[in-house]
Amino acid sequence: MRTPFPAFSMAVLGFYLLLWGPQILFPGGRASTVVLVLTTLAGSAFVQPGWNIRPSRPVGYWAALFGLLLGSAVLAASVLRLSKIPTPYDITSFDIVRLLPGLMAMAGVEELLFRQVLFRWLEMQSVAAREIVISTAIAFGSAHLGPLFVGGEISGPFYLLQSLYMVWVGMLLGELRRASGSWAISWVGHIGYNVAVLFLLSQR
Repeated sequence: MRTPFPAFSMAVLGFYLLLWGPQILFPGGRASTVVLVLTTLAGSAFVQPGWNIRPSRPVGYWAALFGLLLGSAVLAASVLRLSKIPTPYDITSFDIVRLLPGLMAMAGVEELLFRQVLFRWLEMQSVAAREIVISTAIAFGSAHLGPLFVGGEISGPFYLLQSLYMVWVGMLLGELRRASGSWAISWVGHIGYNVAVLFLLSQR
C-alpha cells in the first residue's frame, strides 16, 4: 500500500527544516551534518534497506553513466571558472588529498540516505523505477538548496544553480544505482564527480 503523497511531502519538508534550520541558529556549525547522519541512521533502522553492496554484473551502460558524470564535472568546473558567479570558497586553495576522507564520508552518507534508504523505501511503496530515480534526484538537489537560505547573499546564485545542477547529477547517480543494484557503485560515481570538479577547479 502506498503512503499518501501529502504525508510523504510533509516528511521530506520536515527533514529539510531539520537539516538546515540549525544553521540559522548556529552559523558555521556542523549541526546540519549531524542531522544528516542521524537521519540516515534512523532511516536505515526504520526502512531496514539492507546494504546492497555487491553490484550486478558490470555492463557498458555503467561506463556511459560514469562518462556522463565525468562530463558533468567538466561542465560544472568550466562554468564556475569562466563565469562571474561568486563562490562561497576559494577555489585555488583546494587540497584534494586532505579533503578526500571527508569527501568520501559525506558522499557515503548522502548515497546511503538518498540512493539506498529513500530508494528502497520508494521501492517498498511500489513506485516505478524511473520515478524513483527522478524522485530521489529532486530530493538530492533540494538538499543542496539549504545554504541559499542560511548563507550570505553573495553565495545565493551559486547555491541556487548548484541545487538545480545536483538534480541532474542525482539522476545520473540514481540511474547508476538502479542499473547496478548497488548504492556502493553510485557512491563511487559520487566520489569521482566531486574529486573531478575539485581537481579541475584547483588547476591554475
